[in-house]
Amino acid sequence: MEYPQYMLLCLLIVNKVNAQENNQSINLSKANITPYKVELTQNKTTHILFPGSIEYVDLGSNEIIANKVEATSNVLRLKTIKEDISPTNFTVITNDGKYYSFNAFYNEEPIQLSYDLTKFEKQNSKQQSEVLFKDLGNTSPSLTDLFMKAIIKKNKKEQNIKSKNYGVEAILKSIYIQDGKFYFHLSINNKSNLPYQVDYVSFKIKDRRTSKRTTIQELSLKPIRSLKDSQTINSQSKQDNVFILDQFTLSPKQVLLIEINEKDGIRNHILKVKNNNVLKINKLIIFNE
Repeated sequence: MEYPQYMLLCLLIVNKVNAQENNQSINLSKANITPYKVELTQNKTTHILFPGSIEYVDLGSNEIIANKVEATSNVLRLKTIKEDISPTNFTVITNDGKYYSFNAFYNEEPIQLSYDLTKFEKQNSKQQSEVLFKDLGNTSPSLTDLFMKAIIKKNKKEQNIKSKNYGVEAILKSIYIQDGKFYFHLSINNKSNLPYQVDYVSFKIKDRRTSKRTTIQELSLKPIRSLKDSQTINSQSKQDNVFILDQFTLSPKQVLLIEINEKDGIRNHILKVKNNNVLKINKLIIFNE
């Protein structure tokens, strides 16, 4: 019987082929991210305007310094700490998930000191690599942004919880769920003749008072992100916004309070969301017009 020796020979050949395949390395040249070229100097500041808020900056050398402009969230300023530094690089990640790579070179008199990547991307349709943020789960930032915009476009009044105060009406129109995240669609309608500036929007879970002796428990929920960072609603106009929160549940004895406060004003609003409102929310399938 020759079969055992034949089978052994086959196994040796298969193992040899697998070993050869495992030893082959993957060429990552096709996965290369093309960097931007930036010239820096010591006596002048370079500014870069990004389409999204800056979340992360990593510098390839301690010979350059970088920080966000205090009054903004999407402008980065850079300069060198000395003359004629060695070529280096730096990386920036913005809150819309875009990943930017830069090669930095020293030039005593840079040709350009200000870069507007918002304008550049619109003109050149450049596609940046996208990263995933832990707080958004498996949903990419760009898809999250599309979800929020689609909710506003759909404009369905599924909850329709309202508050009116001095000519300003606040409405919770709908709540959707996607990938373990709640999407709250809020709308503010300013029917007065004065502009309305939102100071903050807060979300709190509270126990519903049952007696005077009951201790009221309160839990603040921090939105993961919103479609708009700040809102100023002009007179006789309205604005919509979407806030994303981690999934939660409410007992019949609890209520979610959404507080909308006016900056330096008294036209404040409280929207009360009960457990039955949360239980009847829909999955975010809203793209079939």
